[in-house]
Amino acid sequence: MSMKFIKAYDGYTDKDNHVPAPYIRRCFEIDFNFTRAVLRICTAGFYDLYMNGVRITKGYIAPYISNPEHFVCYDEYDVTDILKNGKNAIGIILGNGFANQSVYHWGFGDAAFRAPLSVAARLKVLGEGKEYTLETDEDFKWYPSPIIYDMYRYGTHYDARREIDGWSEPHFNDEKWNSVSIAKAPDGEIIPCTAEPVVLQYELKPISIRRVSDFYYLKTAYRGGENVEFSHIKDGYLYDFGESHSGVCKLSIRGRAGQKITLRHCEKLDSDGNFNINSIYTYNKDYLDFIPDFQTDVYILGDNKSKTYVPQFTYHGFRYVLVEGITVEQATEDLLTFEVFNSDVKRRGCFRSSDEVLNKLYKMGENAVLSNFHYFPTDCPHREKNGWTGDISVSSEHILLSFDAKRSFALWLRSLRESQMESGMLPAIVPTASWGYSWGNGPFWDAACVNLPYYIYKFDKDMSVLSDNAEMICKYLNYIAKRRDKNGLVAVGLGDWVQPKIKERGMMAPLKLTDSATVYDISKKAAEIFELLGLEAERQFALRLAREMRCAIRENLIDYTTMTADGSCQTSQAYLYYLGIFDEDERDRAYKRLIEIIEDDGRHLMCGMIGARFIFDVLIEGGDGELAYEMITRPDPPSYAAMIERGATALCESLEENGVQESENHHIFGDISRIFISHFAGLKINPKLTDERTVILEPCVIRQLNHAYAEYDFGDGKAFGGWTRESGKIRFFVTLPQAAKGKFIYGKFIRKLNVGYNEFII
Repeated sequence: MSMKFIKAYDGYTDKDNHVPAPYIRRCFEIDFNFTRAVLRICTAGFYDLYMNGVRITKGYIAPYISNPEHFVCYDEYDVTDILKNGKNAIGIILGNGFANQSVYHWGFGDAAFRAPLSVAARLKVLGEGKEYTLETDEDFKWYPSPIIYDMYRYGTHYDARREIDGWSEPHFNDEKWNSVSIAKAPDGEIIPCTAEPVVLQYELKPISIRRVSDFYYLKTAYRGGENVEFSHIKDGYLYDFGESHSGVCKLSIRGRAGQKITLRHCEKLDSDGNFNINSIYTYNKDYLDFIPDFQTDVYILGDNKSKTYVPQFTYHGFRYVLVEGITVEQATEDLLTFEVFNSDVKRRGCFRSSDEVLNKLYKMGENAVLSNFHYFPTDCPHREKNGWTGDISVSSEHILLSFDAKRSFALWLRSLRESQMESGMLPAIVPTASWGYSWGNGPFWDAACVNLPYYIYKFDKDMSVLSDNAEMICKYLNYIAKRRDKNGLVAVGLGDWVQPKIKERGMMAPLKLTDSATVYDISKKAAEIFELLGLEAERQFALRLAREMRCAIRENLIDYTTMTADGSCQTSQAYLYYLGIFDEDERDRAYKRLIEIIEDDGRHLMCGMIGARFIFDVLIEGGDGELAYEMITRPDPPSYAAMIERGATALCESLEENGVQESENHHIFGDISRIFISHFAGLKINPKLTDERTVILEPCVIRQLNHAYAEYDFGDGKAFGGWTRESGKIRFFVTLPQAAKGKFIYGKFIRKLNVGYNEFII
């Protein structure tokens, strides 16, 4: 799609030079009775859109987040009810977004695609057999806006003294404004944004407010570097919103003209109860002066009237806000409202039980997913906001079970395809500028190219997502097959990330095991995908690679005298067992060895993100659901419930607290939500990839629970199932919507399920 781009000026914000976001406007007239009016708008950064003085932007950040060399998105608005006969005006504010970052980590500040902010818009008005078209051209005008700085990873600074009333309305006089100039279009293809918009979910009010003074809010350098003490706060007010989420704070205030209010955001307090950003800041020794502005919004009052301000073009991950520059009279509950927003992915799975620990963990998992979902899942909503491929891959199944995220995932997969090198290599973060190819990737991360299409098909039976990504999958398998060593093994990337006790014990699961096992796993899944697509040559290649990987693993990474996987740890043993690397006559001994390893670990969960994805399936299907439950719910770390004990309200980056770096909002350990739904409640959706409307109720009845149930929304009806203890027996129940089918399985008791309500008492 071809569109004409315009720009206000040639400069853009960098470390030393902050360029204000431009106002852009154009007045025009409609002189006939119209029946339809549609506006398209596209920018490589972010925009805020106004028509006749009314903000009509689809959400908080628009249109999308992508590498503009790969593609840029446009949004389309029906403005029929906003336009009038006679004079009209379109108004646009442009933000830097992904395209123009002064972030020098991950190569964004040096990105080749950085350019002056530009925008393209096209309005078509139809009626009475006539058509009026307005396109962005040199007749548009611009002026600096009150947004004097914006970076979506850092924050927004707004000077209300520079506000211009009525700037986007038809009768505004823009004679003193500057004319725009034509800009070079982004190199990438212009496509519609098909991902769900980022919208307000709910608002939170503070649960406490207290005055704080005389402390440093940053004390340690990034990942164990030289200790530093700076960023001293003399006086401020600490607002606690009770839960960690993502969004911004709406500021409602009346003060004096020129009063400067600074809002700093963090997710947890230090040991003295002071605001600190040790778990979320990004450290670079060359850019220390940027750190005090991390997750910071600034508002300067323009007059002494009551004002409401919502920061644009940014979002933060936080629970606490440190407010500087206000008086004691202004430090009220109504000063700040936490506007929680994320992609509007609809909920389709849920879980409840008689155990409040499980219920809290399920909610924390949902929170971690949604807090990190702004067009696609990120690793954390504060420190990085990066689309780490491994995080998305490990979470793909449980996210799709709980949320209808197919559209957003499908668009992110396009970014992944565009990021693939000709060799087949994939980067660790997507979208990226250039970073992530030489560090941070590897098979378990790259597996997103297979796992995401695979699980979208599992839950949504979308053949297009398989065909769209088949070439990428094939290129990747050919690439990774060439990375094998003389023993046929692969060891080229990151391993069992955030494994507990790594400082004391080192990396327990060898990289050559986790990488090689992952290549085996995705090769098998790829073969299924190729079979569905009728790609026989590709299917045979994938099957051959899977066979060769299994043989290499069995020849090099198993001690058959003890039936122990290399590394002798929970991740190694559970991963190979889960994937079927052990032969049938070896599985009993291999499983017993896993139990021995867990007992030696004090029945704690000693897995990083890889092992935690598989170990509970292995234990539950092996008849040790009680052990799985204990490892999840025990209050001492490393465990999931230990996150609750330390006050987290979202799942964390680590199963244990190290006091400095790991964040309190990550979804990489979120697969327990699938365990709760599919095992503890027993509601399994399409377990064998045969029919997306197949439902199996097969609960693991835990003696510590009195009941557990789950729901799954197909879009045109819900499946509901679970169990409850009643008078010494267990009542199992499941409801199927129209066109669904399935079975109830409990031990050797198997029954076909009917549409409607089904009940079994055992």
